[in-house]
Amino acid sequence: MDDILIIGAGAAGMTSAIRAAQRGKKVVVLEKMDKVGGTLSLTAGHISGASTQRQSYAGIQDTPDSHYSDIVRICRNTMDPTITRKAVDLASSTIDWLTELGYSFHDRTPAIIYGHEAYSIARTYFGKEDIHPKMQESGQTILRLLLPLWNEQVHKGNIRLLIRCKLKQIIVDKNLVVGIIAEQDDREFILTAHHYLLTTGGYASCPTFFENCTPGTSRLMSAANPASTGDGIKAALQIGAVFQGAEKQMYTLGGIELQPGSGRINFWEAWARMSNSIDRKQREIYVNIRGERFMNEYDWSVDQREHAILSQPGKKCWVLFDQRALYDGDSLVPQWTTDQMVQESYREQAVWQAPSLRELAFKTGLPPDALEKTVDKFNESCIAGFDSSWGRTYLKHPLDTPPFFAVLVYAYALISFGGIQVNNQLQVMREGGQTFNNLYAAGEILGAAATSGQAFCGGMLLTPAISFGKWLGDHL
Repeated sequence: MDDILIIGAGAAGMTSAIRAAQRGKKVVVLEKMDKVGGTLSLTAGHISGASTQRQSYAGIQDTPDSHYSDIVRICRNTMDPTITRKAVDLASSTIDWLTELGYSFHDRTPAIIYGHEAYSIARTYFGKEDIHPKMQESGQTILRLLLPLWNEQVHKGNIRLLIRCKLKQIIVDKNLVVGIIAEQDDREFILTAHHYLLTTGGYASCPTFFENCTPGTSRLMSAANPASTGDGIKAALQIGAVFQGAEKQMYTLGGIELQPGSGRINFWEAWARMSNSIDRKQREIYVNIRGERFMNEYDWSVDQREHAILSQPGKKCWVLFDQRALYDGDSLVPQWTTDQMVQESYREQAVWQAPSLRELAFKTGLPPDALEKTVDKFNESCIAGFDSSWGRTYLKHPLDTPPFFAVLVYAYALISFGGIQVNNQLQVMREGGQTFNNLYAAGEILGAAATSGQAFCGGMLLTPAISFGKWLGDHL
């Protein structure tokens, strides 16, 4: 019988397998895709932690207590306090471990990142190759760091990898898991081990499961890994595991559905910079399906912006601008030049242009009278120098230079917030407050809400995934 059976070879699963194998444990890893890495091929690769060596070298004084307090502030104390506390306490040793392995930190790190609500102290890290001018490099620095360690243990026989192998069922006897049923090449078989670890990821690519467990979801717009279908969560629920946090689902702003009706957003191909007014000053206005503005487009608070769009029908809006705004600074879509934006408007799939606001309204389906009224009021604010409706202070130009453009953008799910409840030892909780003594979980299967609550806290999904995987690999 093997020592540990790990289901899912993403950040948490790979790290756990490596650390356990380095201790001489015999590990079996199931991966339903044909390669390891999970969402490491998609994530922006941000990690965060306090009291790290790199902070010390930079003269930055920080503590896990301060990190924890920042998380409480950002998410309004809606996270799981036990799991979050464990995550921030382990974070520094995880980042220092990556440092020892030769992690190629970007020169800017540690940094304060404003893509979501920002920390008060520079404690976010990413690799040299995790920022690319055309936004085509994802956070694979960690994957490239783990692969040699992984391959070494596979070569030694300490890790046995079964690819294209899917979890079908967990077999339990009272509080113990006694085996799992797996499927590979249409053949089902049973695997057993002393300990079982679920690291199968989230469910943000499974519309039916997502919409059933997330209140108020009209249609899922997703940029998640296509493999994120909630297999581990579904199997755990069948044996009485506790599911929590889905009602705290948050969405990333600015998704562009290049293929209408697909429900898919490709973050690395096209997205609109709506996240904040610090990285890029907005020259545009945002209007909802009624043709009305619904927020201060220049609001510095990312959290407020993210919550504002949740109340809009379809969690979508149109970003509206004119020709002068188009050419006055950085492109709204960082992957596109202004000429590419114009070319996309000819397709009339996600971007439109017209010589008048009324014609633009007809093309987009927005109410013409309401749209003209909204733009007229905004233009009056630009002339007056003050936005009485929403308090916007950056009023560079009125929108009065045709042609006019509109980009349809969505709030989209990059990750899922609901997940399996675990205790401080990362054992899966059962209904009634008991645990499965030899069943553990780590990574996105815990749900982003566990360590970020109803918000996005920088690095608090990837870092806990690695930290918890490392901790389990060291202790099981």
